[in-house]
Amino acid sequence: MLSVKRALFMSVGERYVLLVTNFVTAALISRILTPKEIGVSVIGMAILTVALSIREFSSASFLIQHRELHRDDVRSAFTVTFILTGVTAAVLLVASPFLARFYSEPNLVPFFRVIVACLFLDAASNLIIALLRREMSFGKVAAIDIVAAVANSAATMVLALAGFSYMSFAWGYLIGSGLGAGLAFALCPHVWMFKPSLTNWRGMISFGGYNGVIAILFRIFDALPLLMLGRVVSPNAAGLFSRTLWIGQIPDKLVIGGAMAVVLPAFSAEARQGRDLKRPYLAALSFVTALHWPALLVLAVLAHPIVNIALGHQWTEVAPLVQIVAVALLFSFSFELNYPVMVAVGAIRDLFIRALIVFPISGILLSVAIVGGGLQAAAWCMLLTVPFQAYVALSFVQRRLGLRSRDIAAALWKSALVAFASAAPPLAAIGISSSGFDLSNAEAVAAGLTAFGGWSAGLIITRHPLLDEVVKIFPALRRARASAG
Repeated sequence: MLSVKRALFMSVGERYVLLVTNFVTAALISRILTPKEIGVSVIGMAILTVALSIREFSSASFLIQHRELHRDDVRSAFTVTFILTGVTAAVLLVASPFLARFYSEPNLVPFFRVIVACLFLDAASNLIIALLRREMSFGKVAAIDIVAAVANSAATMVLALAGFSYMSFAWGYLIGSGLGAGLAFALCPHVWMFKPSLTNWRGMISFGGYNGVIAILFRIFDALPLLMLGRVVSPNAAGLFSRTLWIGQIPDKLVIGGAMAVVLPAFSAEARQGRDLKRPYLAALSFVTALHWPALLVLAVLAHPIVNIALGHQWTEVAPLVQIVAVALLFSFSFELNYPVMVAVGAIRDLFIRALIVFPISGILLSVAIVGGGLQAAAWCMLLTVPFQAYVALSFVQRRLGLRSRDIAAALWKSALVAFASAAPPLAAIGISSSGFDLSNAEAVAAGLTAFGGWSAGLIITRHPLLDEVVKIFPALRRARASAG
């Protein structure tokens, strides 16, 4: 448990650094480039995301969850990954002129020419990172991710200021990937990993077969609104919706992102030792929702000033969309936990079946909404698709872990009260203010502080389990300071 907590601390610290880096980059880039320029890069990266899903047939998760890992397993993973990466790169290069004509954006051709070079660098570093995560070496993982992200962000901002427009994202990605891959190999310099081998390709493809289809369906659905908006409406609309999702997902990245890098290795370790995952899963749900739900509700209330502060005034039409998306994402509380717990218990086939149910249906609903109503309809549709996906996903987890609905309700009701206690003070501030939701920056900061007070009061009044963990932080910080001195 101590090693898991130490890994969690390092991983969360890493994710916060990455979140700040991404936030600063997005905030500055949104003030340098127009929504249309950003929309071109958004379309290109969405296409890339879908194309890269084929690489999940040699998923890094295979290396993390495999019970006994041998050198041949690692070599096979690298070999299959590089073969799939080569196929993906070739397809993107050949298809780029057709994609450019389809979206009436000739700028996509040079964008893809640079991006494909990043794929091989990412393939090497991602599998090295998977090995480090299996060993719970999260300090090294943090170093790799931070160096790559900071280099990517710095290069992108400098190039955007220099007039590279949408291409600043491609060149920044290449620079960050190169430095990240170099550091990964420096920290894990096992040349033997790169020796071609297909000894255990069947076991990997067996795992990756399900995982690959899941990844393809998920990434197609994830990229679908951006690709559809870019084609049916305009690149400008794709840029606006991408920033809507970015703002809406800040609580998810802030609260859950760091923990997820640790959850799969931790759950897998528990499963290998034959322990029950029911209690840790429910505890994780309780902790996550006590942070995630309050953050989303406060974001929905303060969306207008948050958008103005984060992106600037040229993005004000994003604020109402953020409010809708933030409410929809309240139902996503279990999403990041469901995958690792199902993989840990060997239920990858269940994840495959779940993906076949939720993503096609959700994709059809979203496509109809965009064709019929455009940008606004895409946001409103999430109020249907996210709860639907949550219901199906929890049904599979309940069956595997032997959970009842009342078990989940018992783990969540205190978090719901904490969330309402957090949102009540900002709502009161809006009711008092003459400007409604469009608070000034000073008023928004004051409302945010009252939200933190409401959250603290909610934890105390409900005696939420998270309160004990918060209290433990302070003695731990004192001991760390004493040992450092």
